[in-house]
Amino acid sequence: MFEPAIPDPEPATTAMDRRCFCAGALVAGLTLACGGGGYPTPPPTSAPPPNGPLTTSDTKAGLLATPTDTVRDYRNLGNFFLIRDATGIYAMTAICTHMGCTVGAPIGIQITCPCHGSQYDLNGGNTRGPAIHPLVHFQVTEATPGGALVVNTAQTVAATTRLT
Repeated sequence: MFEPAIPDPEPATTAMDRRCFCAGALVAGLTLACGGGGYPTPPPTSAPPPNGPLTTSDTKAGLLATPTDTVRDYRNLGNFFLIRDATGIYAMTAICTHMGCTVGAPIGIQITCPCHGSQYDLNGGNTRGPAIHPLVHFQVTEATPGGALVVNTAQTVAATTRLT
């Protein structure tokens, strides 16, 4: 007997329908937009502070006569702050320890890095990440007795060191 031929199944195609194409394009676009969770471009970093003694326009007597928590902004001279607290005067870097961005001027007793949101207290201690290290403190001396204050950015000191 003669059997009718069974038609061959349609050959598999690799053609993609519109719905699959649009879904794939959406997933690819979201993947590119989200990235890998890192930082897509390096943040704006600051130049390293000059390495050595920098003479400020402040004097010990003048700064000690100001209210507690007075901050002098020397980011334009050497990327540091000169601060007077209840125990004396200290200098602290204005460069975030996370990725080297210049932090903003203190607001109240808080310092914030504009690049990734790290926050520090007025003594440079971390209060919010992503930075995990405190801000560095520098040596402060008088150029001459009663003279201008000198901040040595090449000489780091403990965060508790004060000029009194």
